[in-house]
Amino acid sequence: MPEQAGNGYIKSILLHNGLQVHISNYTLNDDCSFQRKKTQEAYFILRLEEIALDNQTEMNENELEKSKSIVVLTSSKFDWIFYAQKGTPIKAINIILSKQWLDNFLDAEKNTEYIKKYLSLKISSFNYEPLDLEYKRLMNEIFQCTEDTPFEYLTIENRAMLLLERFFTRMYHKINSETHEVKVSEDDFQRLVQIETELIKDFSEPAPGIPKLARMAAMSPSKLKMIFRDIYGLPIYQYYQKHRMNKAKAMLLSQKYTVREVGEGIGYSNLSNFAKAFKKSFDQLPSDLLHNK
Repeated sequence: MPEQAGNGYIKSILLHNGLQVHISNYTLNDDCSFQRKKTQEAYFILRLEEIALDNQTEMNENELEKSKSIVVLTSSKFDWIFYAQKGTPIKAINIILSKQWLDNFLDAEKNTEYIKKYLSLKISSFNYEPLDLEYKRLMNEIFQCTEDTPFEYLTIENRAMLLLERFFTRMYHKINSETHEVKVSEDDFQRLVQIETELIKDFSEPAPGIPKLARMAAMSPSKLKMIFRDIYGLPIYQYYQKHRMNKAKAMLLSQKYTVREVGEGIGYSNLSNFAKAFKKSFDQLPSDLLHNK
């Protein structure tokens, strides 16, 4: 990395089996933010990250979190914003999977449709899991590959496949150990995805009412509320407000907007109400966030 940005490296490796691996191992020399906008092209990212708790804040459309060591499967269909302060050490391995590669991988397993449905639900709600010692061991063996030699390339490819195998094996065992079944039909699931998109597409406008969303989903309001919570983990308006506040924090962290512009941008005509809602979500005022920067 350039000295003004950090000490360490980020490198991308295209493997013979069609996977792409991004390896990051650096300490920031300045405050830094990264952003990935959602795309129409569908691909998946298995993210394994070790980041200092106190200096790191990450946001995406479905989560705002601070973490030390996590593994999560995410999708290109969601925005992602990452902000870290000067001095933050970051060690991460991201394995990029095309939809076709993942479909081929899963088609070799039993209960394929159930696994894919479970996977869709997990990606929608961004469920993070802690890195255990085996994940960390495999990651460290990748970090130790610092030379561009055929042997080290083979080591990276092997460890990346072991990381994928461990993630999906654990997911498969979790599915088999759970007593509940996915209660949502494929049609209802697709309608719900459309409803979620409609709900959070524009925070400058009031949230659509449940009767309108229910008509769009072709289901009763009570059914909509029940299965929305089952899939996304929160009642409809709590989910809306959570992402509304995440959007506000992302705007503030970008340093491109004033507090007033952020509040008005997410639909608050009264800045006092915006400040109260922000403090309820993050235990700090919007102005505190800017002053801390």
